[in-house]
Amino acid sequence: MTSLEKFISFAQALPADQLESVEASLSALMESLSEQFSFSPEELAEIDRRVANRDPEFSGAADIARIFGRPFSA
Repeated sequence: MTSLEKFISFAQALPADQLESVEASLSALMESLSEQFSFSPEELAEIDRRVANRDPEFSGAADIARIFGRPFSA
């Protein structure tokens, strides 16, 4: 039995109130994998350029807090 078959069997055995959340999660996953969210050639080139930077700069905790309203914890 494949993982997909196991998932379908698992999902089919769920009560309706639990199945709704599984369906919503699966729907969100499928949407996130659609071509709508693929990078353009220009975006891929920019990512490659930034990853190749041997001395990247990062925002400090104060900048992050100012932008997002609270600092990220480590």
